[in-house]
Amino acid sequence: MALISKLFTTPTADPKLEACLISDAAHLAPGARGEHVKKIQTALNELSRGPGRENFNLEVDGLYGPKTAAAVKAYKNNPSRRILQPWQTSADDIVGKRTIQSLDTEMDVLENESPAQDRFVSTTLAGAPHDHSKCPIGAFRQGAGGTVSFLVNHFGTPVNPRGGGRKINLGGEGETKYLGFEDFLPNFFPGPFRPLTSSLPHRCASDICLRDAPISKDGSVEKGKNEILRIAQPACRLTFCGDVARFRNTLLSLGTVVEHIVMADPRFPGTNSEAIVIRIR
Repeated sequence: MALISKLFTTPTADPKLEACLISDAAHLAPGARGEHVKKIQTALNELSRGPGRENFNLEVDGLYGPKTAAAVKAYKNNPSRRILQPWQTSADDIVGKRTIQSLDTEMDVLENESPAQDRFVSTTLAGAPHDHSKCPIGAFRQGAGGTVSFLVNHFGTPVNPRGGGRKINLGGEGETKYLGFEDFLPNFFPGPFRPLTSSLPHRCASDICLRDAPISKDGSVEKGKNEILRIAQPACRLTFCGDVARFRNTLLSLGTVVEHIVMADPRFPGTNSEAIVIRIR
C-alpha cells in the first residue's frame, strides 16, 4: 500500500504520511506540527471547496490546532464518507489509516479530473470497494432467459461521488445505496419505495445518477431536464449511463463534460454501454 496523489508524493512521498497509512502508531492527532500537517490542511481545503460544501478555509501553517481538528471531524462525518470506528456514532479528530487513504484517493481524483481519466464511473459489476453481500436484491433482463434476480450490480454507476449534498439516484433500485444515494423517480408515476423528486428541496443534490433510465418517462425531456436543474447544486455531478446518443443535446446543455466513455457491458456480453459525467452549471 502506498500513497498515490501528487500532493502527498511530490517531489517525494512524505514519510510521515506514508507511515500514517500503514501504522496505527503513526496516526496524526491535534498538537502535531510539520510539513506533513500542511499537506493535510491543503487536502482538506481543496476537497471542501465549492458551493454547498464545507469550505474549511484552513490556514496552511503546519499546526494541527483546533480548526484543523474540527475540519478533520467534519470531513470524516460527511455522509459520503462516515469514517468511524465500529463503536463510534461520531467521528474523532484523528487522521489514521482510513482517513489518510480517503484524503489521498480523493486528491488523486481531483488532480486527475478530466475526460481522459476513467475515474467517475464503475466499468465493472463490483463498483467501488465495499461489502457487496450487504447490497439489496435487484434485477436486470438477460437475453432470452428473462429477468434474473440477484444482488444489485454497480456497472455504470458513480464510484467517486462529489459529496457535500444529497446524492440522488433517479429510477434506481438500490445499486448506489452503498455510496449514500437515495432512490427517486423524476416526473414518473410513483413506484414502491421510490418517492418523486417533487418531494426534494431546491438545490439539494451534489450528485445525481441515472442508469438505464430515461430523463423523462412521458417523453417530456424538457420537464426532466428542468427537474434535474431544480434539485442540483451548482457544480453538481450528473452521471448518466444509457442511451447517451438520444439525450446527448440535453445532457450537454446541462454543463461541462467531466468524463465520457464507451465500455464493454458485462451484463450483456458482446455489447457496449456509453456513460457521460456532467458537471452541472
